[in-house]
Amino acid sequence: MIRPMKNLPSFLSKFLEQAADAPETDVEYTVDELAREAGTTVRNLRAYQDRGLLPPPERRGRVGIYNGGHLARLRLIGQLLERGYGIASIRELLEAWEQGRDLAHVLGLEQAIVGAWNQVEPTRLGFDEVQALFGADLTDDNMDRARELGLIEFAGDHLRVLNPQVFGAGVQLYRSGIPLDVLLDQFASIRRQVEPVSAGIVRMIVQHLVNPLLSTSLPHVSELDELNRQLLALRPLVEQVVNSELARGLQLSANQELGERVGELLKGFLKR
Repeated sequence: MIRPMKNLPSFLSKFLEQAADAPETDVEYTVDELAREAGTTVRNLRAYQDRGLLPPPERRGRVGIYNGGHLARLRLIGQLLERGYGIASIRELLEAWEQGRDLAHVLGLEQAIVGAWNQVEPTRLGFDEVQALFGADLTDDNMDRARELGLIEFAGDHLRVLNPQVFGAGVQLYRSGIPLDVLLDQFASIRRQVEPVSAGIVRMIVQHLVNPLLSTSLPHVSELDELNRQLLALRPLVEQVVNSELARGLQLSANQELGERVGELLKGFLKR
């Protein structure tokens, strides 16, 4: 029996477990009996099988024998068809579930939640170009660190910069006088602190917007489209809050750090 992946959203796990937890061997059907029990036709059943939606039967001579798992899968396919899902979408959904792959993309929600990060097109830089940018600071350790952080990757005789916007900001900060190893350390620190914040925001959206819609079963395709539009509309608002709080934190930290430094300088002058 194929089991759902552990981190599968509860609403989708329950829905798909209708097929996985059904009796698989206690009842047997011929193709005609299975089609009749599932409320479909033999022609449809064979079409689902040809397209990979339905596992093949057990062969006993020239007769194919189906079981309760096949019946549950047929009923699940029927429910998905009623909700407006096409054959290709159903196959992709079932394959993703069985293989433990991410399902947000299959449901069409990934882009709305993930946003523009994956839309950034990598750029190509020659090793001589990177050397010209960072000079002696382009050590093997710094190169390995940048690769571990997913900033660059080696591609034969050149480098692929995976996020040009982040890379460009790093170049400008380096030119302003901040050492490359310090920038890499700071980037790693930012990522560690931002990831929990991002996870909290996504959990909030899923709990209050996604789960209510998908509490008992998969919605109709039109409902998923509406949810996708809603999530896309919310992204700029969430980013606005995060950017505003970042600006506030930068101002507070700058005032504190600069204030302490200026205070130390003033004390030094007063002692003279």
